[in-house]
Amino acid sequence: MPAPALALAATLLLHPCRVPGIDAEVKCGTYAVPEDRAHPDKARRIDLNVVVLPSRAARPAPDPLFVVSYVGPGATNTENAADAWKSWWRDARDVVMVDLRGTNGPARLDCPAEAAEATLHADLDTIFPPEKMHRCVAALSKVADLTQYTTAASMDDLDEVRAAMGYDQVNLYGNSWGTRAALIYLRRHPQHVRSAILEGIAALSMKNPLTHARVAQQALDRTFEECDAQPSCKAAFPRLREEFAQLMKRLHEKPAEVTLKDPETGVATPVQLTWQRFAEGLRVLSYRLPQQREIPRLLHRAAGGDLVPFAEAAATSNRRMRDSIRLGNLLSITCAEDLSRIGPGEIERECSGTYLGDSRVREQMTACEGWPRGPLEPGYGDPVRSRVPVFLLSGTLDPVTPPPFGAETAKNLPRSVHVVAPGTHVPGGPCIESMEKAFLQTADPKAVDQRCVKEMKLPPLAAP
Repeated sequence: MPAPALALAATLLLHPCRVPGIDAEVKCGTYAVPEDRAHPDKARRIDLNVVVLPSRAARPAPDPLFVVSYVGPGATNTENAADAWKSWWRDARDVVMVDLRGTNGPARLDCPAEAAEATLHADLDTIFPPEKMHRCVAALSKVADLTQYTTAASMDDLDEVRAAMGYDQVNLYGNSWGTRAALIYLRRHPQHVRSAILEGIAALSMKNPLTHARVAQQALDRTFEECDAQPSCKAAFPRLREEFAQLMKRLHEKPAEVTLKDPETGVATPVQLTWQRFAEGLRVLSYRLPQQREIPRLLHRAAGGDLVPFAEAAATSNRRMRDSIRLGNLLSITCAEDLSRIGPGEIERECSGTYLGDSRVREQMTACEGWPRGPLEPGYGDPVRSRVPVFLLSGTLDPVTPPPFGAETAKNLPRSVHVVAPGTHVPGGPCIESMEKAFLQTADPKAVDQRCVKEMKLPPLAAP
């Protein structure tokens, strides 16, 4: 163990603990970091939760797998400990999960909900309604310096945890925005990375959410094309594109009223479905393969006047995604690192001719107008160049981080392999597992056998 790590190790005490969803003891602890890393002696301290999932191996490899982030930004990593416990990740090494700054504990940057905020209305609303965001920034500014919750600060925190645990090198895992965070860690602390697995690559050039509309439209177009090529889908929904266009035209002219059963109270609740809410709900439904397979059926029924199945599915999908992220943390990161880089004319170029239009990016820009912004390092959007071995995974139907983002990132990683597999946002299954397992074992892209990808098949699209 290096001397600096020995000096820090006493500040990270791990103890046996129980974690929800895991019927065994794991190890837990906290590590304190300064909120303002530029002035550590004067800054208040933030406790980061740490959970270590012991390896199944009798003699684990010396380099653990560090989970940088699931989805996000704003995901609480330790909330996914039960899933990580069951995975193959623990076969040969320990798995370390650290809750990044702003995602848990007293520094958790959740936007407070109003007591009168009806569940279904919130679930079907767009993600950044102005009134809620005004309340959010006012509340969180009282308890945190929102300019300090950047990806760079989080990755420097993570590297401190690594040193405090006595590891010289670690393997990184990042999913969705977590790939962006892992790339920034790789840029800032390359000597401490043995390898990285990146799933659903948020390229550094991506300006979240500027590309959402174009990429979501491409994913929907591919779904229409797949339906046309699938006899059962084509027979059931022969006019799907036309029906969708007519439906969106009606919603633009007048919002629809739908009555849904509140999942908490069971009370029938009328909800207004605007075109913006419908579009954002459709985009989020496209993330997960089971829900994405239902899209032709849901759109057909909605076009025929029955919007209840779509609204129910969208509310459930939205709730799942929003429950997994801390919106205040998301805005602290994206306002400074993404929306600040959007230039004149880019919104029209990226969003015109799409079903989502510029509604999502405009709404998020409005939320950012009053949000304190941290510093953006020069060259933030430049590609990360490294000879560290990297496994990159993209899904053919990904509605947010499509294969070109992975290809762009791989160009500057000469020891990488980019796998494009059938699926939506972050494909899974035995084939993916076998490739990632071989890669992590060897830290060698040449060990990845992609032949099984050709055997991967998507389930059929839903029919009536």
